[in-house]
Amino acid sequence: MILLPRLLIVVASLSLGACAALSGKHGSFTVYAPQLHRVAAENLATSPKIDWQLLVDTPQASAALDTTRIAIMTRPGVFEVYPDARWRDPVPAMLRSLVVQAFDDDGRIGGVSAVDSGLNGDYSLSMDLRDFQIELVAGSAQAAIRFNAKLFDRRSNRIVASQSFSAEAVAASSDVASAAEAFTSALDELMPKSRCVDA
Repeated sequence: MILLPRLLIVVASLSLGACAALSGKHGSFTVYAPQLHRVAAENLATSPKIDWQLLVDTPQASAALDTTRIAIMTRPGVFEVYPDARWRDPVPAMLRSLVVQAFDDDGRIGGVSAVDSGLNGDYSLSMDLRDFQIELVAGSAQAAIRFNAKLFDRRSNRIVASQSFSAEAVAASSDVASAAEAFTSALDELMPKSRCVDA
């Protein structure tokens, strides 16, 4: 009978340790959420409308990029992460959300949604994410985003368009706050291009 109280004390101690680990009391980090600048109203007014609906799939990415950690390539082929910072979502999910937002803001396509929304669509957009990191180049830091996009006709399951996209934006310094601002600049440059994948 003496063993039972001791066992309960051990279990309680382990539980408290687990709660402390989950609560993050051992350290804190800043969450970054890139925001796109909206398309100018005068540009939307002259854009022809497209009557088909588009579904955007979650981009395929390597394990190094499929995370909420903010990656920095200190030299070619070597990845590190900012220890006290995170993206709001894993990078592929965050990029998909931003692409959907960009198409919504553009307004030319009648309906845009994520593939896993359960909605029907005429076309689907898949992406192969190659780069989404800060790169140290010649002593300066730059945000680099590169992916290949393919547009599928869902009726025939055929690729009707394919294009590679890339954008780089120089950061004021290599600290994480400057890195996040550079990613926002790169996304603002990239998204108008990605809206040009037409069937």
